Amino acid sequence: MGTPKYAIVQEWIKSEINKGSYKNGEKMLSENELMEKFNFSRQTIRLAISNLENQGYLEKIKGSGTYVRIKGGSSSKETRNIGVIITYLDEYIFPEIIKGIENVLSENNYNITLGITYNKVEKETSILNSLINKKVDGIIVEGTKSAIPNPNKEIYAQFKKNIPCVFINGNYPDLDIPLCSMNDVEGGHMAANYLIERGHKKIGAVFKSDDIPGHRRYEGFMRAMHKHSIIIDEKNILWYTTEDLEYLFKGDADSILLKRFEGCTAIVCYNDQMALNVIRFLERNNIKPFEDVSIIGFDNSTLSKFLDLTSIDHMKYDLGALAAEALIKQIKTGEKTGARIKTEIIERASVKDIRRN
Repeated sequence: MGTPKYAIVQEWIKSEINKGSYKNGEKMLSENELMEKFNFSRQTIRLAISNLENQGYLEKIKGSGTYVRIKGGSSSKETRNIGVIITYLDEYIFPEIIKGIENVLSENNYNITLGITYNKVEKETSILNSLINKKVDGIIVEGTKSAIPNPNKEIYAQFKKNIPCVFINGNYPDLDIPLCSMNDVEGGHMAANYLIERGHKKIGAVFKSDDIPGHRRYEGFMRAMHKHSIIIDEKNILWYTTEDLEYLFKGDADSILLKRFEGCTAIVCYNDQMALNVIRFLERNNIKPFEDVSIIGFDNSTLSKFLDLTSIDHMKYDLGALAAEALIKQIKTGEKTGARIKTEIIERASVKDIRRN
C-alpha cells in the first residue's frame, strides 16, 4: 500500500517547518490552501493537522487559523513577563506611554520588566542581554538612536527569530519588526502648514538627527514648505544629537544660533523640551518668544501646557496600549502588525498671526 494521504500532508508540513519556511509562531497555510495544494479532501487535511497538533508541531486558534507551535520552542514556555525598553523615564511623555502598556499587559496577566537606556547604545546592549537571560515572552522597545547605525540591530535580528518584538516611536527600518508610532510626517507637515497659514514664510526648525522621529518630522515640514512654494534656507534648519544638548543651548553657542535663525519669524521644535530650550535662548538675547518669534513644539506634554505652547499632540497612553495589544497578538498568533496614530495640533498662545502686518 502507498503512503496515506494524510501522512503526505503531515510530512510536507514538518519538512517546511524543519527547513525554516515556517518559523515558530507563524501562520500555516489554511485548510482551503492545503486542499488546493494537494487536491485532497478537507477530512484528510484536518486529520493531518490534528495529528501534528498532538505531536506538538501545530496549534489551531479558533477564528484565526493554524500556527506553528513547536514543543520546546520559546512560545511553549511562557514566563508571563514582557520586557519594555525605553530611552528615558521622567515627567515627560514616557510615564503615560508606560501606563498604556502596563494596563493592557496586566489585563492579559503579563508582568513588565522595565529597562531604561538613556539613549545610550551600550546601555541598550546590556538591557537586551539581560532580557535574553530572563527569557521574556516578548519585548516592546523604543530603539536607541534609531536613525544611525546601531550594533544592537544584530541582537534584535536574533531576538525576533524566537521572541515577539514591537517598536514604539522609532525603529530600525531594515528589521522586520512592527512599529507603533505617531504619524510624525503628518505632524511635521501640520506644524509648518499652521505657521504658513498665519503668514510666516521665514521659518526655522530644530530637529533631532539621531532618532527616526526627527527625520520624519523634518520630512513633513519640508513637504509643507514645498507645497506652498516657500524657498527654504537650509541654514535655518538646525540638527542636533542627544549629546549636543550638553552645550548647544547653555549659552556658549548663542552667537551661532542667532546667525542660524536670523530673520526667522517662527521656529518648529522637535519636541516641547526643545521648545523650552529655544524660549530660553531667545530670552537671553532680548528676543520675545511668541511675540517676535512664534514657536511650535511636539508631544503636547505637561510642559507645553505650562508654557502656553502650541504643540502637535502625542497620544501617549494610546500609543503604549496599541503597542501592548500588537505584541500580545504577535505572541498568540504570530501575526506582526504595527500602527500609525493620527495626530492634531493643540493651539495655544505661542503662534502670532502676522498676516495683517
